[in-house]
Amino acid sequence: MELYIKKAKLTVLDKYEVTDNKGNKIYDIKGELVSFGKHLRINNALGHEVATVAEKKLAIREVYIIKSGSEEVEVFRIDTMRKVPEYRAKQLGWTLKGDFAKKSLKIMEGLHTVAEIRPKALSFGETLKLNVRKETEALSAVALYLVSELDQPKKPENATEK
Repeated sequence: MELYIKKAKLTVLDKYEVTDNKGNKIYDIKGELVSFGKHLRINNALGHEVATVAEKKLAIREVYIIKSGSEEVEVFRIDTMRKVPEYRAKQLGWTLKGDFAKKSLKIMEGLHTVAEIRPKALSFGETLKLNVRKETEALSAVALYLVSELDQPKKPENATEK
C-alpha cells in the first residue's frame, strides 16, 4: 500500500496529512495545544480519532505510547554505536531505522521489511512516500514514524550544520 505523509508548514502545532496515491485523505494528524508532554491525535478521513501518539511521562527513559482502540504499544529509542537512533515498538516487534536527516527509513520486523519511508520525488514541501506491505499495518507504521518526529530535537529554520 502506498501512502503520502505531508507535514504542514507555518503552524503553531504539529500537523500532518496522510493521503493515498489518488490524493484521498486517509489520516489527519494534529498536535495538542495543551498537553502533558508531546501528544498527537490521529483522525480518520471522517474526523474520528483512531489513534494517539504521546510521550509517557515519569519514565526512566523516554518512552512514547501509541494507543489505538484498547491496544497500547510502547516505543523507545535505542542509541546505536553508529550514533544513529533506532526506535523499537515493543509489542509489535518492529524497529524503525535509517537516515533520519534524509528521511530514508525502514520499519523492520526481524529481517523482514514492514514499510519504507522516503522523500516523494518532485514534491513541494516535505512530502514522504510510505510503502507498507499490508493495509492493516498502515496506521501503526504512520504512528511509529510520528514517534520519531516527536522525538527529534527541533532545529531553528535558519540553523546551519557545522
